[in-house]
Amino acid sequence: MRSGAGATPVRRRSHLFAGVVLTVLLGLSTGHARAGAQGFVAETYGQPHQLVAVRGTRRLNLVCLGQGTPTVVFLSGLGSGTFDWRRVQPAVGRLTRACAYDRAGYGFSDPLDGPADADNARSDLHALLRATMPGRVILVGHSLGGLYATLYAEAYPKDLAGLVLVDPAFPGQTRAIARAVGPSAARKLAGWQAAQIAMQEECVVLARRGLLSTPAEAGSACLDNPANADSDVHRDINREAITAAYESAVESELRNANLADASGRTRDDLEAARTRASLGSLPVVVLTHGDGSGLPGLDAGQLAREAAAWKAGHDAIARLSSDGASIVVPQAGHFIQLDQPGIVIEQIARILAKARR
Repeated sequence: MRSGAGATPVRRRSHLFAGVVLTVLLGLSTGHARAGAQGFVAETYGQPHQLVAVRGTRRLNLVCLGQGTPTVVFLSGLGSGTFDWRRVQPAVGRLTRACAYDRAGYGFSDPLDGPADADNARSDLHALLRATMPGRVILVGHSLGGLYATLYAEAYPKDLAGLVLVDPAFPGQTRAIARAVGPSAARKLAGWQAAQIAMQEECVVLARRGLLSTPAEAGSACLDNPANADSDVHRDINREAITAAYESAVESELRNANLADASGRTRDDLEAARTRASLGSLPVVVLTHGDGSGLPGLDAGQLAREAAAWKAGHDAIARLSSDGASIVVPQAGHFIQLDQPGIVIEQIARILAKARR
């Protein structure tokens, strides 16, 4: 999701903050699961499944449903978990094998020793796919996970049968949005973003001291407050959020995706520049939220320019492939997979059919 002068918010808090894509601070509630599905959510996403060793002894948690090829692999956004795919993954699992995973430090996966940045995310995913998924896969990435999926496709094009990006972050978005909204608005957004990073630093401190699990922190902005209607997801979010590994991973991803140098480029931007900028004829679909929401503190004209810059970034990703499409999804916020899951499923099925032909 978007935040700051080019960022993406973490989806769990009542006081939502930034992450990697000046994205939409709209309906970020997790209460989208259907009634009666809570037991499934808890069983599927509330416990470890396959713990896969990657790049040494570190393990990543992999959650798979269904059978068939090619496998569809889901990448969640900043601060999000595998449960963000609960309205999409089961349906895709009826078509083929569908897998979601926890990045390092998230959920049931071991933390990284180094920075949580694009290079490490890509290297971990490469090791995970090599260990568990022979043949080509379809990557489906949301928000910051969409940036990681795009960079993976550029680095390892032969590994993929297709790419579906759900309101993804993209390289250079910080500069693009800052230019679009103008200097005064860009400074305002940068200040807001700095406040979100400072808040995340405090979350890391509280988690390391073991304080997020105490009654005194019941209303902490570090946790999922107030409780979501989907109580199982609420518990899963907070089970993660009280850990230092999770809070530290979020803080590192937040910094590397959003803090820019003097030239306006982030660490992830610099790493993205080292990969090739073509996807050949790989089937690619980029979905953009269409509910009109945007960043805080902008007037109508600035919001329109911000939305245009966001869409232009998505159009540019689609143009990396001769078989690319950029689609606006009406009545959907940044979490298109929760607001309009049928459209995400439809696009995955379309690319799956192409791959099988």
